[in-house]
Amino acid sequence: MDTSFKPEAYEQIKTGKIATLDQLNDVLAAWVDGYYHRRKHGATGQTPLERVLSSQRQPRRVTIDELNDIFLWEEERMVDKTGCIHLHGNTCEVDLELVGKKVLLRYDPFDLKTIQVWHNEKRYHDAVPVELSRTRHRRAGPDRIQEPGKNEDAAHLSFFDAADKSRREVWEKEPLTFAREAIRNE
Repeated sequence: MDTSFKPEAYEQIKTGKIATLDQLNDVLAAWVDGYYHRRKHGATGQTPLERVLSSQRQPRRVTIDELNDIFLWEEERMVDKTGCIHLHGNTCEVDLELVGKKVLLRYDPFDLKTIQVWHNEKRYHDAVPVELSRTRHRRAGPDRIQEPGKNEDAAHLSFFDAADKSRREVWEKEPLTFAREAIRNE
């Protein structure tokens, strides 16, 4: 991708041969099907297409819970003598039998209210928040979504206004329908 597709794509964009996202998607599909899938890989000795076709493995569907579980973050913590763990400014209680032991905590960085507790590959009851000062990991973004009008940069930038303007410009060039007239008169 980096050594063969991207340089060519950038060159064609610069010269104006690729001007739309649809055109970029078309040349990417052509590159994948016509070049990438047909070129032998040094480590496997097969093309990606041959490798997929010869594979005995069947894709398996997973539930949304299994998929979410794959992306949980993990950290180890020592359970203190009060049966609590501390994670990213929050204090949570865990089962008292874990006092003095190192536990594995698994959590969604966007929701620090729910923390799985594991010890020796056994799952215990989820940690119970005692003091919750953060609901999200600091790298997952702010705890609260900023209210409209609070961010001065956002005050004059509106994606929806731009989309509506674009839609109305298209309508000026096309025949009018009853549905469009109703929206136009709003």
